Amino acid sequence: MRQRLFIARKPALTVCLLLIALWAPGSLSARRIAAWSVRINGQDVSTFLTAGVGAPLQPKPKAARQLDSPRLIALDRKVKAGNRAAIKQFWEEVQGKTPLVEPLPGADQLRRVTFLWRGGAEASEVTLEAPILPDSQDASLIRLAGTDVWFLTVRLPATARFMYGFKRPGKRQSFDPLNPLRFRSSSFAELPAAPAQSWIGIQPEVPKGALTNEKLTSENLKEERSVSIYTPPGYDPKSGSYGLLVLLDGQNYRGPMPIPTILDNLLAAKKIRPLVAILVDNPSEESRDRDLECYPPFADFLAKELIPWARQRYRFNAEPERTIVGGVSLGGLTATYCAFRYPEVFGNVLSQSGAFAYFPGWEDSGVTDFSPYGWLIRQFVTTRKLPIRFYLEAGLFENDWPDTLLAQNRRMRDVLEAKGYSVVYSEFAGGHEFLSWRGSVADGLIALAGREQ
Repeated sequence: MRQRLFIARKPALTVCLLLIALWAPGSLSARRIAAWSVRINGQDVSTFLTAGVGAPLQPKPKAARQLDSPRLIALDRKVKAGNRAAIKQFWEEVQGKTPLVEPLPGADQLRRVTFLWRGGAEASEVTLEAPILPDSQDASLIRLAGTDVWFLTVRLPATARFMYGFKRPGKRQSFDPLNPLRFRSSSFAELPAAPAQSWIGIQPEVPKGALTNEKLTSENLKEERSVSIYTPPGYDPKSGSYGLLVLLDGQNYRGPMPIPTILDNLLAAKKIRPLVAILVDNPSEESRDRDLECYPPFADFLAKELIPWARQRYRFNAEPERTIVGGVSLGGLTATYCAFRYPEVFGNVLSQSGAFAYFPGWEDSGVTDFSPYGWLIRQFVTTRKLPIRFYLEAGLFENDWPDTLLAQNRRMRDVLEAKGYSVVYSEFAGGHEFLSWRGSVADGLIALAGREQ
């Protein structure tokens, strides 16, 4: 599935457009890449603005096409020695415990991860589908000779958390029948050092906030929009002091990313200051594609209609330093754009896997090595520093060419830091998935609305 991603002038800035040619390591030919030659405060940031960088900055692991699992090597030896009972015993031992996770001597930060499928000759066409593998890689499982054991082994960071499934010809993706862990339509795995997701579960003793569904009509968008308003436990509409959190793709923050529960838990643990949250829904995929690709009327709707409308009905501090706008993927891109367009409204950005590769017209023209990636990044380069703080994050496995999300997030981070913005940046060992975002959104909230802030 393709990732659904997502001027004031400063005399000290010198910007000139160059056309350069770079030889991408491992490529067959040089790529022509449009780049900006830019110095900010004496620092050359040209490399942050190139349209492409050849190979991904964090190459995905290649699956071993031979035995790389000590557990399977031991099974292979037993089978070759005539111990057929070892096969049945192996399947009994791994039931409910896949994928196999084994240490890698001398590399404490890595693990061998082996995916398993039980079958006969027909399993030769079973493939693994997971964000940990390059899209172009043949991920067919391999048969352990003389057995019904099919496997694929990769080496992954010990902190990895990811979804996966198996694909068979003519059939939909299958869960891993040996793994009881499920998230939405896939199986998932968490390696031993994956960061804890401590805030996503309902805790009976924690006071609960309220969630109210509302509708308003937008003149800017010429349509009615649905929003949900979260008010924290003990909310006092007359005298309470509350910040504001605006989240795009609101329906996802009530589903796979349970933001009301996360906020309840963070507040109970005194990790963040009290917040009122507005979850902005998408009426349709078409409206999402329109709104969340740096669409000026949508930013106008948020800043000029939604927040004034909410202030008439709910109590919160609308000062920009107390206001956060956030989202995932295209939502992270557009949250950043909204703050760029209205820094007097949105003083904080929470971007999870922001689709900063975006450029106007990318859906119509398609993307190639020559595409002018990073339109919004260039806007920040050519604009004076704005009063905005940032939390940015991206996944180590979000690195498929050509619209390398990981590389674009690193560029955005570097440009912002070069211009003196306050940036908290994080990378997680995962893909473009709610599975990771539902845990790390708490890190963003603590960074931007923490008690110490």
